[in-house]
Amino acid sequence: MTRRFPAFLALAATLSLVLTACNGGSASSAPALTDPKEIVTAGIAATEAAKSVHLDLTLDGTIAVTLPIGGSAATPVNLTGTTVSADVDFAKPAAKATFAVPAMLGLAGELIAVDGKSYIKTTITGPLYQESAGGVGPVDPSKASGLAGNLGDVLFQAGVQLVKGDDVACGSKQCYTVTAHLTPANLGTTAARGVSSLPVDLTGATLDLTMHVEKDPPHHLAGVTAVVTMADASKVTAELTASKWDEPVTVTAPPADQVKPAASQAP
Repeated sequence: MTRRFPAFLALAATLSLVLTACNGGSASSAPALTDPKEIVTAGIAATEAAKSVHLDLTLDGTIAVTLPIGGSAATPVNLTGTTVSADVDFAKPAAKATFAVPAMLGLAGELIAVDGKSYIKTTITGPLYQESAGGVGPVDPSKASGLAGNLGDVLFQAGVQLVKGDDVACGSKQCYTVTAHLTPANLGTTAARGVSSLPVDLTGATLDLTMHVEKDPPHHLAGVTAVVTMADASKVTAELTASKWDEPVTVTAPPADQVKPAASQAP
């Protein structure tokens, strides 16, 4: 059970970072965008200028995850009811997240990624953080900008049709809606390297995305729904909301007395 967690967190956190790759800066009046590609492009450009964001992610469904153990076969992981809440500092870079996975024996915990290291504590591993040996572990906030570019590569590749839907309310603001359907062929291209790096076999899978982007400049991302349909027809749905763009975020490493000594950590 404890070895299964990093693979799940890599999936949730990476998915989270891949889906949030659309953000921005200060508001001003501007002509409405009508081309869905322009809307997505504006969101990606804004992401690369972003300083920080708050993210809330929920997951529903079961997916087969390849555990980080040599020779391990894919293991079904029930993600129903899973929640992740995170503050991300793109500039530092750093991130702090809390998570809960009710279907995995009530697993919950906290992750801090800062100064090139990550610290994880869970209800299974105990009250002390475990420092990931050899770097940032399952979450690397420094790669957020690269994921934004990867998202553009995936959505703008030949054969992917972006469709602008009706504008909708998103909180107190109005948002553009853009949808995209990615086929197994789309997900199998080199452009999809950011998605294909997940610990999940996406062979034969499809991905349906619905993006909500604020109409007011700088066109912050307000929310994303992603539905992954596997080759065996099983599905995982991710619902993401993004808020507090560019508000101050403070992430620090836990005090030394709250980190398990290296000699007592599992190999």
